[in-house]
Amino acid sequence: MTELVKTNESSATWYPVSINRLETLIEKVVYSARGYDHSYALRKNLAYNLQYIEFQDRVLQDIKLSSVLYTQTVKTIVLVGAGIVESMLHYLLIVNNVHSTTEWKEKTVFKGNQKKVDGDYVRADTIIYAKLASPQMKHMTFDAMIKCARSNNILGSGPAIYQKLEALRVLRNKVHLQVINNPTDTDWNSFNSSDLSDVCKVIYAIFTSSLFAPDPDQRAYFHYLRRNFSA
Repeated sequence: MTELVKTNESSATWYPVSINRLETLIEKVVYSARGYDHSYALRKNLAYNLQYIEFQDRVLQDIKLSSVLYTQTVKTIVLVGAGIVESMLHYLLIVNNVHSTTEWKEKTVFKGNQKKVDGDYVRADTIIYAKLASPQMKHMTFDAMIKCARSNNILGSGPAIYQKLEALRVLRNKVHLQVINNPTDTDWNSFNSSDLSDVCKVIYAIFTSSLFAPDPDQRAYFHYLRRNFSA
């Protein structure tokens, strides 16, 4: 098996699945004329990040890591994987016409005067909205996307994948190092091999599904994820 090599070594170099091959698969679903403005850039970003996950997985396989570095590598895979899934959900909700929209845009805010009610100071503001000429896309949180995808069976009707997505959503917030909920809320205590298994299962399920309809060679692009699966 070809391994990772240093830049000053001459032995055969390991390469992940190429960007062009990943793009060819992704283009089966993400392409122009589907009501999404930036299909080319999204395809590229999905391919870049899928390739990076394969690289990080190879780091886990090839390098003896300390327990802290192992945990941080798992965190990287989980965060990048969550980003891939979130962007795919965003795209799929739009092209399936179920993404949230709004007909209103905030125009101005009239701030009210403060009053004391039951010992607390309160204030009531008035927000004026202007009606748009046509509905526009409304921001959706990852949580809202997951709920919308589930109610519309965007990733199928089985509950397992949506349950894993919810767990990944919570972990994705760990990108903000200052968000700490309790004294032991550290990366070390938050990320483990079961989280690695979950994100690998979700990515594998999406990109080898009937949605992308991969041929046997394309399906093999994601076989490396299976070694991280746990029950």
